[in-house]
Amino acid sequence: MNADPATTTSEPLPDVRPAQPTILIVDDEAKNRYALVQVLAELDANVVEVASGEDALRFLLREDCAVILLDANMPGLDGYTTAELIRHRDRSRHIPIIFVSAIDKTDQHVRHAYALGAVDYVFKPVDPVILRSKVSVLVDLFKKSAEAQRVAQIERLLLEENFRIRQEKLEAERQLRQSEVQQALILRSLPIAVYSSDLHAGLAGPRFIGEDIAKLLGYSSAQFGSEPALWVSRIHEEDRSRVLASLDAIVHEGVMSSEYRWLCADGTERFFLDQAVLVGDDAEQGRSIFGVCLDVTERRQAEQQLFQSQKMEAVGQLTGGIAHDFNNMLTVVIGNLDALTRSLKGAGKNFDRVQMALIGALSCAELTQRLLAFARRQPLQPKTVNLGQISRNVSKLLGRTLGEGVSIDLLADEDLWLVLADPAQVESSLLNLAVNARDAMTDGGKLRIEARNVRLERHEDEVPPGEFVMLAVTDNGSGMTREVLSRAVEPFFTTKKIGHGTGLGLSMVYGFAKQSGGHMHIDSAPGRGTSVRLYLPRVIGAAAADAIVTTPHADDFSGQDRTVLLVEDDAGVRAVTAALLRDRQFLVIEADNAVRALEIIDREPGIDLLFTDVVMPGGMDGFQLGKMARERRPALPVLYATGYAASFSASEQHADVLAKPYRERDLLTKLRTLLPQGVEAGAAAS
Repeated sequence: MNADPATTTSEPLPDVRPAQPTILIVDDEAKNRYALVQVLAELDANVVEVASGEDALRFLLREDCAVILLDANMPGLDGYTTAELIRHRDRSRHIPIIFVSAIDKTDQHVRHAYALGAVDYVFKPVDPVILRSKVSVLVDLFKKSAEAQRVAQIERLLLEENFRIRQEKLEAERQLRQSEVQQALILRSLPIAVYSSDLHAGLAGPRFIGEDIAKLLGYSSAQFGSEPALWVSRIHEEDRSRVLASLDAIVHEGVMSSEYRWLCADGTERFFLDQAVLVGDDAEQGRSIFGVCLDVTERRQAEQQLFQSQKMEAVGQLTGGIAHDFNNMLTVVIGNLDALTRSLKGAGKNFDRVQMALIGALSCAELTQRLLAFARRQPLQPKTVNLGQISRNVSKLLGRTLGEGVSIDLLADEDLWLVLADPAQVESSLLNLAVNARDAMTDGGKLRIEARNVRLERHEDEVPPGEFVMLAVTDNGSGMTREVLSRAVEPFFTTKKIGHGTGLGLSMVYGFAKQSGGHMHIDSAPGRGTSVRLYLPRVIGAAAADAIVTTPHADDFSGQDRTVLLVEDDAGVRAVTAALLRDRQFLVIEADNAVRALEIIDREPGIDLLFTDVVMPGGMDGFQLGKMARERRPALPVLYATGYAASFSASEQHADVLAKPYRERDLLTKLRTLLPQGVEAGAAAS
């Protein structure tokens, strides 16, 4: 962490005052040391006395001296040896030594002493005045040398302190420049505009606006500064009066906060949160407005997406629940109408009336299937399929459906990945999208169907990262406005004339994509046509697409000597289904819940097939019943019926499911597929 130069305090300079000079007296005779101490007492120095050369050396290991008075003749280490050792030590080699001797007075001794580095040689008895003068000179020299060192040390410390302060100043300047650069970068990248104006001058243009947001708005930063009215003029006309009224009220409130739409140069809209405060003294003449406009477009878009998702989920739950109940009623109606058709033998007015009623009921059934598709509750029969192959099959049939005025282009990757989807729903989705495209091209046009592999590294068009097969239907028709596009997948919403559409086409496609684990994105604008893209997840490890098998006709299928356990909680549906099966010579055992059905399975060994509803009360649904029945009888065929597939697990995706409302031939076709041929079926099931 860098130090803040504004709060940095300089450390005080250390105390470099010189210490009191020390005179060391080295003599083995106490009376000699005493005499020397008395002679030197008048000097401004500390006098230290030791009795041997060893003590002198130990003292000099920790202390410094101005001068040493050294006796030449001492027991142990004599003066000469002591002087030699002193001179060999770096710490003490510079200390002046004066030899004092009462015995060695020859020139040879004197020369030897000077050779060892002595500065003088004094004979005992010493002349006090001469000795004091000589020592005084050395003490003064020590003081001056110490003072010079002290001054040099102070100068060095001052230079170091000056250097430190200069470095701190340079670092502070560098940090300030870096902070200014960072602030400038942040301000340029922030989605904000800053403005200020006099209280009665009205809302003026921004004094600062980030470069990135200026480019996004389609104007340069300089334009906002040179054209003060530009900002206000681009506020959406439906919001402008409200914003200006809020600004007028700032006189009383002191603050303002308003969100509004702003029209960019290309005509698109951005959302801004404008927050301002009144600053200045109490006199109105000295008051001004300071405000910040923050771009909140992304936040608003996220909120709208969340609201749309929640709305779709709520509508889906409502329509799914209605469709479930409606499918049960339609099963009863269609089943009875089928029975009436058989009894009337295909002739007469009553037969025609029944046929008309049956057509109406089947139309209602198709409507409920579309509602269930939107609600993501339709029973699917997913298979591993190649969307390119399905697209080619559908495009061959679209020529007659769309008319000669529409040309069809098909683009499909050769190495297209496989997906897990219900092929019938894929075909239905393609047909719905193609019909919508034809209706948008009133004078004819070009329709393009495209299937290609897509690998997304990040979120694009609200689609998460992953590997998908994209199935797109694109037209060059009239396109949709933003308002219409925002409601395009809502059930029953349509821009077509009454009688020309239910408003469930895109809803069904949207629900199918979501229920298949995929995503749908619509790109459209007036005059630019529409592109609807479905993203279905790639299936990893699938060897080949499942073949679509044509089931045999079931009109001649008989249930003689076969027993079906029918489990249905709705009494009407159960009654009409049981009657249908008995007409086909099946023996039918009925149960209104899963618990009773298991009791029957345990006591009736001759059951050939379990036919059960999926959604039932009592805590056990049809899939759970089928699982427990298979645990008891592994070879028992199970057929499920549902008008409301709330959720299928991975193990249930390939179950045999019959969607309500079902007709007699649909049920018999399933039974013929599931039941083994021959009268030994009961034995096989048990």
